[in-house]
Amino acid sequence: MPFTDEKILTLNAQESAYPLEFFKAFAKDVTVYEDDDIWVVDKPAGLLSVDGKTLKVSLLARLERANPAVKLIHRLDMDTSGLLIFAKNAAAQTNISKQFIERLPQKKYQARVFGAWESVGAKGKISVPVRYEPSTKPRHIVDHDWSKHALTLYEVLAHEDCNGQTVTRVMLKPVTGRSHQLRVHMVHVGHVMIGDPIYAEGNALTIAPRLNLHAQQLRLKHPVLGAWMDWESPSPF
Repeated sequence: MPFTDEKILTLNAQESAYPLEFFKAFAKDVTVYEDDDIWVVDKPAGLLSVDGKTLKVSLLARLERANPAVKLIHRLDMDTSGLLIFAKNAAAQTNISKQFIERLPQKKYQARVFGAWESVGAKGKISVPVRYEPSTKPRHIVDHDWSKHALTLYEVLAHEDCNGQTVTRVMLKPVTGRSHQLRVHMVHVGHVMIGDPIYAEGNALTIAPRLNLHAQQLRLKHPVLGAWMDWESPSPF
């Protein structure tokens, strides 16, 4: 549910009033790895990756207060938590951005979806195009006539109980990087992510206090060293 104009003004005012020490402490708290060229952080759920049109409270803005040299490479949805990599100079930004264009980085997400989906250990792929649907902003939809394909690999990890409801824990690996791809692909197979404020309804929405989607693993080549590097963030749900 979007914030009201009054709430946005309040949040923006609070953010601008924080002292520098707040932003340095925040940066330290979310840092997973940092060197002269890259900065890997663990984004909290509920925080924008970059400033919105009206809401000026985001991960990038906070990191810039701690280190003005930080540069954006990719994003996570506001409701999603987990690993993001930023560059600390233009050369590193260019190198890693090119890796993303060439689909070299390997990303794995952990999610919990509503209901019992397939058997534990089952693996497969979902290959259906996903596009933005203006009439239901901010939703995206599956459109088989859309020209840009979207591919997600999955593995069923466990069936669990969440507040008296059966849910399925899955590992999701996006091969493409369409907006809302993982969320829409789960809707497509009939098992919406629990706690999803955009796509879930009824029990699927209310049994979890947040979207159960977490960017758990990230692997890519260091922009200077050229070596593959791996990072992992434990699932918070």
